[in-house]
Amino acid sequence: MKANNGSGNNPDRDEWETPQGLFDKLDKQYNFEFDCCANSNNKKVKRFSNNFFEIEEFILYWSWMNPPFSNSKELFEHFFKVVKKGVAIYRCDNLETKIWQDIILPNADWVFFPRGRVVYEGMEGNGSRFPSALIGVGVDPPKYVDGMTCKLKYHRDRRCQD
Repeated sequence: MKANNGSGNNPDRDEWETPQGLFDKLDKQYNFEFDCCANSNNKKVKRFSNNFFEIEEFILYWSWMNPPFSNSKELFEHFFKVVKKGVAIYRCDNLETKIWQDIILPNADWVFFPRGRVVYEGMEGNGSRFPSALIGVGVDPPKYVDGMTCKLKYHRDRRCQD
């Protein structure tokens, strides 16, 4: 078995798309209006950005993000800076990493762990080698996806809730 060389967020996975069935279940609840990291070929909703970093003010509508792995750290930093209501999906096999410890966990309202592995579109094989998680800010956890929610005590201002 080949060991992980630490380059899990590589560009070879940038084009993996959210499975339409999973997205449809989420969209049923959230009615997404904006796809943060998409192009005209893989967008999930009408409004999208192929350069999310150009968005500098708060996005007031419901947003979806499946970030390209190669620059996910920067995209999550920006997501939490500009999105008031949204859901993102990301790999969760290494919760001890800086992206999880320094960016996602302190800023998300909840993390949802779907039951089973997500099979991304555009990848070869029977499923990803790692689990995925849904990450929410300003919205309730998913209702139509089987899995478990972990509500977080930290919010954007990094203070614990009472």
